[in-house]
Amino acid sequence: MKRRASTDGTKGSRKRSKASPSKPYPSGVELFDFPEHQRYITSILSDQNLDRKPGYIVGNIFMKYSESEKKIRFVMSTEQSEVGSTTVRIQIVFGKQCSKLLRRRGLRLPLSHGILLSLRGCTIANSGASANGAIATLEFTEKVLLKILSPGQDNVVVDLWGPVSLRPSQSPDSGWYNPPVERPLEEPAPATEAIKSRKKEKHLLRSKEHFEKRAASNISTDATGSGTKSSRSKLASPKPTHPQGEQAPAEKVDGPLGLKAGCRTADTLYTPLSSATRISSFYNVVGVVYSNSTYITQSHIGDYMCTLHLVDPDNRVRSGNSHLIEQPTKVICFARMNSKWLPTVREGDIVVLHNVKASSFQGGSNLVGYNDKLQWAIYGSDGRLTHGVIPSDVPRETTTDRGFRFSPFLQREDPVLLDYCSKLRLWWNAVERQKEEFLGKTHQVGSQVLTPPPERSARPWLPIKDATPNTVSNGYFNCVAQVIHKHRPDQGCYALYVTDYTSNDQCPTYDGAEWCPPGLAKSILKIELWDQSASFGPQMEVGEFFSFRNLRMRVANNGYYEAKMKELKIAKLNPDESDSTHTVLKGLLERKAKWATKHKIEERLEKLEYTKIQDVEMRVRFNCIVEILLVNNLDGSGSARVYVTDYTANDLLPEPDVDVDDFDGLEKRVFKLVLRDSQAQTAKSLEPGTVCVFQKVMMKLLNKENVGDLGGEQPLIKRLYPGLPSHKALMEDFENRKKIFFGASKAALQQSKAPSVSASIHKPQVPEPSENSSPTRSNPRLCTSIKQLQSRIDPVTLFGIRARVKWAKPRQLWDYCRPYCAKCFKRIPSTQKACVACDDFDHEFITYQYNFNISIEDEEGSEMPIAVLDEALFLTGLPRVNMARDPSALEEFRTCFERIAGNVLEYQDDRCMGKEDTELKTPLVCLYGCRYEEEGRKICQLLSYTLIES
Repeated sequence: MKRRASTDGTKGSRKRSKASPSKPYPSGVELFDFPEHQRYITSILSDQNLDRKPGYIVGNIFMKYSESEKKIRFVMSTEQSEVGSTTVRIQIVFGKQCSKLLRRRGLRLPLSHGILLSLRGCTIANSGASANGAIATLEFTEKVLLKILSPGQDNVVVDLWGPVSLRPSQSPDSGWYNPPVERPLEEPAPATEAIKSRKKEKHLLRSKEHFEKRAASNISTDATGSGTKSSRSKLASPKPTHPQGEQAPAEKVDGPLGLKAGCRTADTLYTPLSSATRISSFYNVVGVVYSNSTYITQSHIGDYMCTLHLVDPDNRVRSGNSHLIEQPTKVICFARMNSKWLPTVREGDIVVLHNVKASSFQGGSNLVGYNDKLQWAIYGSDGRLTHGVIPSDVPRETTTDRGFRFSPFLQREDPVLLDYCSKLRLWWNAVERQKEEFLGKTHQVGSQVLTPPPERSARPWLPIKDATPNTVSNGYFNCVAQVIHKHRPDQGCYALYVTDYTSNDQCPTYDGAEWCPPGLAKSILKIELWDQSASFGPQMEVGEFFSFRNLRMRVANNGYYEAKMKELKIAKLNPDESDSTHTVLKGLLERKAKWATKHKIEERLEKLEYTKIQDVEMRVRFNCIVEILLVNNLDGSGSARVYVTDYTANDLLPEPDVDVDDFDGLEKRVFKLVLRDSQAQTAKSLEPGTVCVFQKVMMKLLNKENVGDLGGEQPLIKRLYPGLPSHKALMEDFENRKKIFFGASKAALQQSKAPSVSASIHKPQVPEPSENSSPTRSNPRLCTSIKQLQSRIDPVTLFGIRARVKWAKPRQLWDYCRPYCAKCFKRIPSTQKACVACDDFDHEFITYQYNFNISIEDEEGSEMPIAVLDEALFLTGLPRVNMARDPSALEEFRTCFERIAGNVLEYQDDRCMGKEDTELKTPLVCLYGCRYEEEGRKICQLLSYTLIES
């Protein structure tokens, strides 16, 4: 039988009055002390009303964006649901008003730190996947409540919903949250008040027990007997109070560790590293080199680059452990002219950088020093700014494209700057001492040992012999290697075969590969290039050296090791600068030298005698360096036909029996080779356009035509690679003949209707030759003497004459590069700064081109003048500027000019001054060029040369 409800609403009623407060829901900082209020992203996205029960989420700061005036954004990782351990990413956005309040309180969001974030005032702005991997975006427009967990430091709490004024901290006796404000009832029921009082006492008791249990876990176990008593008394006493959302003020640190980052001189502001974050803004900074792994490499466009990691007092952790560094600032430095224009530093060096630009990468803040803006100096032990050891041949300054003078070497003697650098050195020494003291102690709190947080390990530089899939970096490593072979197995991948002259037994053996050098069968690693790096593979030449970053070693299907690479982190290295650019490359070159000495690699091809096609005779064996024009597949007889040329003509050669466009203009210059035995198998790997050495070839009469015969089982065909120094030297004479041949043919056959700048200034227009005056038919051989050249009557004639330079003009070296107008194609007189006829008031049509004359004397004693124009091959790469105003460009050209002309200018000047004792010293060179007719005059133009005797 049910009990009848009392008719008196105020007496004896056991129901909770609607006017009485419900179970209190914490809304302040104490919210984070209740695990039952933690929520997960799965339930948040399905909740349509977050204000009803907001709760909070827990995670780690995964990535942060650069701050702006309108908002603060970061990405946090958190668990997807209460069941399982799946981690997802969500994007957090603080609106304009919220971010303004956070900046006032100096909020920082350190990466990888834990964060507790209240959902009060939160809106779901986007629930779809974004580019940064976040599955949702939570936005806080006005206010926010959050807590950042900082290991080894005080946790940071920000409560924008609470009052700004100071409020006393909560003691265990006062509960874990503010008691709810009870609304007075008209007639409170005694029974109801008794029930509420008992529930409140139970709740406070549970809260007190939980608080004491947590506090006890933080008490040091190595405390003395009285320590427990004092700890309990400390728990009972109230703690110092601070405004919500602000950290306790750090204790003032005296001595070097209290140094404030940054300084201001009379005319320059040096910004702390942590404040140089405004994107696209330029800063001047001073920092201490944090790590010693600084290598100078080359970017994909050829610029020299290095990366510095700098710290200053703003980078250190603001706690008792001042030796801990939150995050060093990365500075990427570039230089275009010379690698010595980059700073070479060690750990602990103090570097001053001017004009570095702030940029963002993966949410972090980096600084970039561009090749035409960065200026640097190193604070030396003598208390002055230095630049290390710079060789005397390295230019100290240059002229930019806009005509301004620029030097990367900062020159400063400001006493304020030097004083700050001195204090920065004392600060770093104090940090190092504190680090040593800290690492020498065991800090025990509770039952756990406190150790310094592990620093992120960089990718190790490993030789091939030490690289395995089980390295400390999960198989990822960096290495320096030389390319031995390459090919494209499919469209999405490019395969490289590289070596660093160390052996790994887990790599396959390449004994049977034709391209494998002797003694390297177990020293070759296969690298598969995918995605971004695959497009760079065809640009890598065999014999060149490269640094590979972020390679991953893996086990292939055949059970052997191979490497894989996706990102384009490949840089070409210059072996001539190994002492200053890459220490790993230096070790590789030493191992290569030992290997070459053991197997006599450099001597094999260099000691051979080579014969040009023009000098080949019947039934005489010879060696030749030729270019592959066409390769026919194997026929039924087991032989292959290869068509080659070295761009010299021989009357014994027949007309080619195949009709190919590539043979046009090569009459009497195409040599057909018939390959037998293993040489025919080698023909499968030959590609048109490659340069090869053929050994022991013999010209025979076969099927009524003269062909080259080559057979046997020995490796008699060797491909040449310009990346190898020994191969490059062998190809030099061949490449000169090829360039001169095509240059002369182009000059003879050119019929321009719209003259360009170079055509009008450099290349004179010649009449189109008739069929019987084609240069390829009338000039089967180069003229080798001045008398022979003068006896020829053809419109265009090639020559290759051994001679010495007798005189040169103009008199002044800086006049060898002259100004021209790109609009009217005329030379600008010395009395004008720009072309007056074209009204070039803005100097926008000025171009500089090389144009000078020399006179040569051959071995027979004949003399002849030669014009040297801008398209000469040995002038490639030289700056085209006003050399009278650019000393570095003038010295660069002087070095190039003296290689061919010696001291001819000095000899001429002394003769004009009446000094007869000066001796003319010019080298013996072989000058290659062409003679053509222009307006009834015969002009000899120099295209290239080869040094014979210095």
